[in-house]
Amino acid sequence: MNDEAAKAARLMKVVEVMVAELQRQGVAEALADLGFDPTPLAESVIKAADGDVIDLSSRRDR
Repeated sequence: MNDEAAKAARLMKVVEVMVAELQRQGVAEALADLGFDPTPLAESVIKAADGDVIDLSSRRDR
């Protein structure tokens, strides 16, 4: 499996798990009706899991 295919597979797995959790909580249908797209949130989850963080201390000076 090439790198792009592995990234896509990881993203889809995270989306799948997120949707399952939203269904478990009973909010998946309501969010779908509102047009919620879980993909950007899943991408953020993956970035956080990989340790890609935002230095918020640099924003305090503004």
